[in-house]
Amino acid sequence: MTAAKVVMANHPNLQYHLSSALAWEFTQGPVNLRNVRSLVSTPRLMSFCVRAFSHPSLTPVGDSYLDARTRLADYPQKTWAISICEFDQLVGAMEFVEEYDLRDASVMKLQIWPYPPQSLDDFAMVIAIALSYMPNELMAESRISLAIDELVSEWGFYTDEF
Repeated sequence: MTAAKVVMANHPNLQYHLSSALAWEFTQGPVNLRNVRSLVSTPRLMSFCVRAFSHPSLTPVGDSYLDARTRLADYPQKTWAISICEFDQLVGAMEFVEEYDLRDASVMKLQIWPYPPQSLDDFAMVIAIALSYMPNELMAESRISLAIDELVSEWGFYTDEF
């Protein structure tokens, strides 16, 4: 038996890695994305709410990414990601927000990833976005799973019980 190896979403040719690791499952039809959780780690190391700022390394992720590609409607607080290296350089200038009004668009959600999110290809980004959600977030908002399902179905995955 070959042991499955856990990789990050920036693994070179992630799509090939997953199609090889899940080869038998793919012969049975579309594969539940739940199987990917044991093969690819979540990119989300930390997340915070901060006063909105602009930086060339900010990449839309989470609900903001899904809103741009599916019928999911985003909240006024956009979700962005930067790499841990960029975060370390910018953290001193950030204003962290503990409480805010749900309509306050001057607040953004910031995720810290181990690699630059903009370095991912389309497939790897969709997988990373899906895995960046914690199971309790997906259970609380079924519309997120539906939006992820819309994107991953292109590659032969589905999100039942994801």
